[in-house]
Amino acid sequence: MKKALVVGAGIAGLSAASYLQRNGFDTEIFELHSSPGGLCTSWKRGDYTFDGCIHWLVGSGPSSSMHEIWKELGAGDLSYVEWDVWTVIHLSDGDTFTVYTDPDRLEAEVLRLSPADRAAARLVKESTCGWKPQDLPAEPETNFFSLLKSAKLREAFAVLYDYYVPKGLSTEALFMILSMMARRSAGYPIGGSLAFAKAIESKYLALGGMVNYGFRVDRILVESGQAVGVRGAQGDVRGDYVISAADGHDTVRRMLGDRFAHPDLQASLAEEPSGRLRRGPSVILVCLGLAHDCSTLPFSQSFPLERPLVLESGALTLTRLGIRLFSFDPTLAPPGKTAAVVHLDTRNDSHWTGLKERDPAAYAAEKQATAERVIAALDHLIPGFEGWVETVDVATPSTFIRCTNNWHGSYLGWLRSGSAPVRKTFEDLDNFYMVGQWVNPGGGLPVSAIDGRNLATMLCKREGLRFRPDGVGQN
Repeated sequence: MKKALVVGAGIAGLSAASYLQRNGFDTEIFELHSSPGGLCTSWKRGDYTFDGCIHWLVGSGPSSSMHEIWKELGAGDLSYVEWDVWTVIHLSDGDTFTVYTDPDRLEAEVLRLSPADRAAARLVKESTCGWKPQDLPAEPETNFFSLLKSAKLREAFAVLYDYYVPKGLSTEALFMILSMMARRSAGYPIGGSLAFAKAIESKYLALGGMVNYGFRVDRILVESGQAVGVRGAQGDVRGDYVISAADGHDTVRRMLGDRFAHPDLQASLAEEPSGRLRRGPSVILVCLGLAHDCSTLPFSQSFPLERPLVLESGALTLTRLGIRLFSFDPTLAPPGKTAAVVHLDTRNDSHWTGLKERDPAAYAAEKQATAERVIAALDHLIPGFEGWVETVDVATPSTFIRCTNNWHGSYLGWLRSGSAPVRKTFEDLDNFYMVGQWVNPGGGLPVSAIDGRNLATMLCKREGLRFRPDGVGQN
């Protein structure tokens, strides 16, 4: 029986280990943190649970082929909420754009905003009903956006694309998301991201796998050009294959010590990156426990700000603010109360890490000031909001770096690239592979799960085994 050692218990690492374990491999996972999921996580503060990851999950329902993979991994049978309304966008003239997931209602909403935009409304409906990758071009400046006659409608779709589609994805992704929502397969798991990750971990452990929590891998052991194990404070563990589902920068620079060539990663992970890959942003999450039943409000909405919100000592200026209200999930807050999260992208991670290192008290004060400014802005937009707040927790890029070890706190790894995929292997190094977001530009949970499955398929072929997703028939 071949042994595979997996670094990182995020979704990619859990997926690779789970499929290998059920196909005749002996596997162990080594995880720096104390719980599974990596970036796919939630956490408790008092009576509230705050979700740090999932907004919508492709494959939540059976109309998507991705659903079968989540079932294989152990998360397909969770309870999922499917949206009737994706989000409500407040426009600069005081009107709103309600993004319905039903294609007919969405078409009607487009026509309500601009009766003259019948061609665009029809394209929205047709693309949502039967999205195909070739339906729309990659560049937002062409085709669909050029069809829009109304400035109001252009504003509505620009906000939807810029604010709600993950950075680096093309405009076609917007219609892919809407199509998945229309097919009831882009919802949210009750219990949140950590419950989702734990369901996958539970299936893996039931297969006989092992997770070593609190194990920081210091070195990938290499002998005669082959990866043969991992080293940590707890000692050396040897295996036939080593798979890194951990941070890309840490894998290349520290665990492998820059000993092996990987042109894409080495160039892009340099202090002054020169490769074709561009790092995605980090995030500030302002998490709020509200002593108020927000079930009559939309799950997601965003507002233009009358005055820009200036954060990070002037490095981050916001002209729009969005909030998610988790009233639909009774596991995240007591009855009559609501967990809420404000997600703010940032590229100024050094502001937070530097401040925490130099002056922890100033770091805490900066977090508090950030929360206060966000709450004050929301109180202006949602009357009475400030009075509802009873719990505040702010996660910064420094938080994500500490908990996940992701380079610069980037939560999607690389932004999506139109060029060739990133290799999973290094030159002159056998039996070592990388999986996950750092070798799949654009990242995301489905990509990570599929990547782990594909690697298991590859290693089964290499070992002369027939890959079986359920493991039936393997010795």
